[in-house]
Amino acid sequence: MMAATPPITSGSAGSPEQNLDKMIKHQERMFSLEITKEIAKSQHDMLMSTARTLGQSAEKA
Repeated sequence: MMAATPPITSGSAGSPEQNLDKMIKHQERMFSLEITKEIAKSQHDMLMSTARTLGQSAEKA
């Protein structure tokens, strides 16, 4: 997935520093979303393996 970069505008729309700040904030937001997604996935995998283990022990009983 490519992060969309804001178009570079000329004039008084924003200094390069402000544009850089915006890009950094955007990158941080995307990064935290990725982290959240990874955490959710690993929790899901853990729950699934726990459920599988419980199912196997229930079959043996």
